[in-house]
Amino acid sequence: MSLQQEKETFETISQKVFELCGKYEAELIYYSFENSLTRYANNVIHQNLATQKGDVDIRLIRGKKTGTVSVSTSASDEMLTQAVESAKEIVENTPENEDLMPILGIQEYKEIDKFCEYTANLEPEKRADIVCKIVDGSKAHDFNAAGIVENGWTVLGIANTKGARAFAANSNFVFSATVEGKSGSGWAEGTSWRFSDVDIDAEIAEAVDLAKRSQNPQDIKPGRYTVVLTPAAFGDLLMFLNWIGFNARKHLEGESFLKGKLGKKVFSEKLTMIDDAYDDRWSGLPFDFEAYPRKKVTLVENGVLKNLVYDRWTALKMNADPTGHGLQQPNHWGAIPLNLIVAGGDKSFKEIIKSVKNGLFVVHFHYTNVSELTKLTLTGMTRDGLFMIENGEITRPVKNMRFTQSVEETLNNVVDIASEQKTVTGFFFGGAIVPGIVIDNFNFSSATEFGG
Repeated sequence: MSLQQEKETFETISQKVFELCGKYEAELIYYSFENSLTRYANNVIHQNLATQKGDVDIRLIRGKKTGTVSVSTSASDEMLTQAVESAKEIVENTPENEDLMPILGIQEYKEIDKFCEYTANLEPEKRADIVCKIVDGSKAHDFNAAGIVENGWTVLGIANTKGARAFAANSNFVFSATVEGKSGSGWAEGTSWRFSDVDIDAEIAEAVDLAKRSQNPQDIKPGRYTVVLTPAAFGDLLMFLNWIGFNARKHLEGESFLKGKLGKKVFSEKLTMIDDAYDDRWSGLPFDFEAYPRKKVTLVENGVLKNLVYDRWTALKMNADPTGHGLQQPNHWGAIPLNLIVAGGDKSFKEIIKSVKNGLFVVHFHYTNVSELTKLTLTGMTRDGLFMIENGEITRPVKNMRFTQSVEETLNNVVDIASEQKTVTGFFFGGAIVPGIVIDNFNFSSATEFGG
């Protein structure tokens, strides 16, 4: 289905639902996507699939009571009628929700174009050609390669009976490669809403080179080290900071380790972080799931916590302005900045590595998760390349380690930040545009048997 057809379907379903809702207010969230995936392992493509799906969430509201029913975007008129009647029944049999916010009226949104036709419709043959490149590079060293090549598009539309209308389309491309030898592996990934933004040849060369260098790793003792984190490794630590650190609801409920610190220095003065969906490198949306216009927000400036992100409910409770980061109502999660950007420094990534006399180079982390919420202490494992840095040079490979480290301590121990930034994906949600970084006193709590 074309984007024009998607928009026409969205408008048609909205009109039909609003005609059926009667005395109820109504909100409709239209979500449609197409995703194509080529998966490979042991130097062979083993899966090709394409998925297209569309859902419509129909939410009716009467006072402080609400009810939601989901149907397919291909639902017939009869199915839409049944869905609306079911939503009415849910409303009448649901307790009032005092936190429920009224639906919005007409809003104005910035123009944004993050849809690339070529990227959205990349053919299976093109994805196979990319796999062939990585397999050829892998076989040249008697390695095995595994990973994905993925592309597609998403559409999000929001409409309600007060006249709000929001519609946006995004394309996406993700390429990842894990190259494995007998005793070590390398990894690289690229992602963008534009296929041409990803330097596939450079990513392949990086994965193969890391695999070559990571063979026969040596043991090292747990302890505190100066580390150089690639953008992927650094970005992995920031995902939970997004969710817990900058989410106004987590402050209101006392779960954020940054509670009560607005306007205060919380991190190294070297750090500046913004949330900006309008940066050309993002496939961002100009509105949130409440149909509120999304704002660019400075979160941290030279180490000082400047702002949080708010949905309409937390903004009301905390005497602030909404920032357009709300999730779908009813929402108990709060607001999340999904377009985090960390400002770069004034030295290249190679230069910041050269500045480290003794330390560890971390390619990326694996299974990172929260071990203590109130301090935002994270734990996880290194993966696909952990190396000693000696006299400014990446030298011998070492075995993977488990880390246990608070985000607050980590971001106060920043030694240097690279000038180059890279878009990285998040293991659980979102992503970030981040530089490589040097962190002092990073705690590796134990060895791990994980061999990748």
